[in-house]
Amino acid sequence: MPTLLELNTSLQNLRRPWPTRWPGLPLVFERCWQELGLAKPRSGSRTHALYLFGQEVVQRVEQDGAERHAQGVEPAYHNRLHTADTLVCMTYLIRACRALGIASAHDAPTGALVLAIMAGHDFLHPGGSNATPSEFEARAVADLQPLMQSAGLRPQDRDILSHCILATDPARVKAFHEDIRTRTFDLGQRDCLAVLVQEADILASTLPKTQEGLTQALSVEWAPTQPTAAERLLLPQNRLLFLEHAALFSSPAALMLGLDKVKGRQMSNIKHRLSQTV
Repeated sequence: MPTLLELNTSLQNLRRPWPTRWPGLPLVFERCWQELGLAKPRSGSRTHALYLFGQEVVQRVEQDGAERHAQGVEPAYHNRLHTADTLVCMTYLIRACRALGIASAHDAPTGALVLAIMAGHDFLHPGGSNATPSEFEARAVADLQPLMQSAGLRPQDRDILSHCILATDPARVKAFHEDIRTRTFDLGQRDCLAVLVQEADILASTLPKTQEGLTQALSVEWAPTQPTAAERLLLPQNRLLFLEHAALFSSPAALMLGLDKVKGRQMSNIKHRLSQTV
């Protein structure tokens, strides 16, 4: 049974070599693949196509990030470490789904699909936040189309992958969580899969041991174009708003890991601190 203690350890292990001794996203992808017990896929299979796609995506992201880092322009938050965080967080969420007997969680194509989605969800992100609805998410989907085609992804998987990446627009998160609350959680349903992707995307930013560094990184990233918003990110009031309205967890896997309790403790502490300053 996976635990948050194990997840915290895995996330800290990613941070020790970052960025000077970074082993590369392709290695993180391979380790997550192995952690999910995904065997070498049969050539021509659905899982094989997803594997080829995921490999190509992480190689592109790693190369782009390394080049931008050398020039001093890799985004402080939307960088290779964030992509690695989401791959690891998704791996733990899938393991939790399996422990709970969630439908489709043990299927090899499901594991391959979610890792491929996390690999590409912020594909070549320029940094900053959307100026128009789903701006960067839609751009990632468009830029990934040639890679989907060259890997031979089935139309169904191209559709699910695009749907889930678009769902990571922060403005769309709440509606997805509200929609699945009355459903039986099944990873064969793309909206349930999208919720798991949303959770993996913000999980590291929710955990106490990693949230501070990630919040500071996002503030640094926003500072050149949104200085006021960047300053507000560091306020406890903003952290409270994030936990209440953005860090949403509805999947049985997230609940089993205790993420609502982690959120609740943070929210109580912040409210207590704010009450002392009034």
